[in-house]
Amino acid sequence: MVGHLFRQCLVNKGFVEIHTPKLIGGASEGGSDVFPLDCFGQEACLAMSPQLHKQMTAACSGFERVFETGPVFRAENSNTRRHLREFTGLDLEMAIHEHYDEVLQVFSDLFITIFDGLNSKCENELERIREQHPFEDLKYLQPTLKITYAEGCKLLREAGIDQDDYEDLSTINEKIPSCLSTLLHHAMSGEPQTVQQLRLLHPRTTH
Repeated sequence: MVGHLFRQCLVNKGFVEIHTPKLIGGASEGGSDVFPLDCFGQEACLAMSPQLHKQMTAACSGFERVFETGPVFRAENSNTRRHLREFTGLDLEMAIHEHYDEVLQVFSDLFITIFDGLNSKCENELERIREQHPFEDLKYLQPTLKITYAEGCKLLREAGIDQDDYEDLSTINEKIPSCLSTLLHHAMSGEPQTVQQLRLLHPRTTH
């Protein structure tokens, strides 16, 4: 259902679905190791990302907005929630015409479409899961809350966490539950906020 809602939302926004190769001649992006293999005497590997082909179709072929749902392979010797050797990726690429807020708006509409769709179309399935694994209903804003990176860092400091405005978020700071609670409190308070970067990771992620 998530894949269906992902596709439906993006098609309605003028995105074109593409299907990129999964057997390629080299790494398509940095930061991950590839699964190498021999392809009839030539070096090859399983695709770790459709990134290169997305950029080629969006930026160089005139499509401007493309997406793909497909397998991703990464040779990472890790068993955390942040690292998977194989997974199904929901990828999109788009040209920006005026401001990167255009991308934020697409993401906001996309997640709201998925959350609304799961609540309306999968009510029975969610209740069966709730019977075995009790959970509270997901709460989310419509439209999505936006804050600046500096405002996010300020929220961390107000929660007693050391975070400089000019430093990247550390793995620890990304997943501190108290920070997320503080951010949610500000979001629900109705205070005027404007956001441009927000990353919420599951607090049980381990190394």
